[in-house]
Amino acid sequence: MNMAFDLTYPWLLVLLPLAALPLLRQRADALAFSWIAWLPDDRVGQWIGWIGRGSAALAMAAIVLGLAGPGRSHREVLRTGSGAQILILMDRSASMDETMNSKGVESPGGESKNKVARASLTNFIAQRPNDRLAFMMFGTSPVLAMPFTYDHRAIDAAIAATAVGRGMPDTELDRGLLAAIGEFNGARFSGRRAIVLVSDGGAKLDAPVQRLIQDGLLRNQIALYFIYLRSGVYSPDLNAALPASESSAEAELHRYFLSLKTPYRLFQAGDAQAMKDAMAEINRQQNALTSFVERLPRQDFSPYCFAVALAGCTLLLALRLFQVRTWA
Repeated sequence: MNMAFDLTYPWLLVLLPLAALPLLRQRADALAFSWIAWLPDDRVGQWIGWIGRGSAALAMAAIVLGLAGPGRSHREVLRTGSGAQILILMDRSASMDETMNSKGVESPGGESKNKVARASLTNFIAQRPNDRLAFMMFGTSPVLAMPFTYDHRAIDAAIAATAVGRGMPDTELDRGLLAAIGEFNGARFSGRRAIVLVSDGGAKLDAPVQRLIQDGLLRNQIALYFIYLRSGVYSPDLNAALPASESSAEAELHRYFLSLKTPYRLFQAGDAQAMKDAMAEINRQQNALTSFVERLPRQDFSPYCFAVALAGCTLLLALRLFQVRTWA
């Protein structure tokens, strides 16, 4: 751990010599007496006097030091645990607002694909307290809702926010996937990495984009999980063998993912239970020992300085209450 000590306002330390003022001899509190030889030797009073002056000096020094803002910055700690770096890439196009597993216009209403995905993702996050997570949406363009963090409450809030408003008109999956891969660039490798792609559609990727995706996944050692939310008769079965002439965008995307040199797994979810099962399987696979460096916020020592000053002032006040001010 970095133990560097610093001051926010170091120039205030020029006031520190003022703390020596209470140690100087003062005659303001001296009491007149006709013959000092009659006064007994008061060792307790002398000790109390030194304690009072020392408390005053300590209080002034603590106040000056507290105003200077002592603390420790740029603290880092190496942690080890079971977890992974996972980025959740969620489709936020308008089609995600449609009912899941719809069988046509005569089908009764049910839960939307967006709602089903939100519930399963939130439950998935709750089961992985040691993961470093990020959340990104894509539609017309990718939107990074929350960068990599250990604050899972922030990720939950970002996922819950997808329920607000309507979805985007287009599904630019290629731009979203490239942006998700870019979040891993330059990051310190600390174990398993994965992108969980949640979408109800596909994309026909051209050759340059395919190379960029493959190179990015390989360079950053990222596993890809594709959770394909099916909509009944409107969604093809990606595991079915179809002629190339009848291939859909979703099937082409799946075949391309199969050609990647990095780990890839497809999950087809036609209902809420299938979505839960998919997330449970990912939870089992992405569970390995990992180490990571966590950056901690600056530790401020000013409250401790002010607490010492308060204690010194309290002691001074108590001594003042018992002090003899006149012989009359």
